[in-house]
Amino acid sequence: MQHEGVARALAAAVESGDPGQLGGLMHPSVELTVDGGGIVAAPSAALRGAQEVTRYLSGVLLDSEVSVRIASVNGMPGLVVCRHGEVTGVLGMRVRGRLIVQAWLVVNPGKLTRWHAE
Repeated sequence: MQHEGVARALAAAVESGDPGQLGGLMHPSVELTVDGGGIVAAPSAALRGAQEVTRYLSGVLLDSEVSVRIASVNGMPGLVVCRHGEVTGVLGMRVRGRLIVQAWLVVNPGKLTRWHAE
């Protein structure tokens, strides 16, 4: 499945810590929406474009204290983001042509409670 392959490539990019590898998975017009719920700092509007989205996700994901695992997010492969073993985010995505065209990162702790149990 194409979507699962992109999720695996994204997890590998996080593990490698390489922003170029991460950016190579982004469609030029990718859009990222981040839900911090007013609790966790997040952009107030969707981020647009491969460079802007890669820069933001690099800051969130490419950290030696961050680990990810692939899980079903809204019925499609996505990533569960952990820091020190605690779930700090869930990343869902829409893929076209082996590139991420749209992504949603939930970092709102109130929406992550069910992920802690998994």
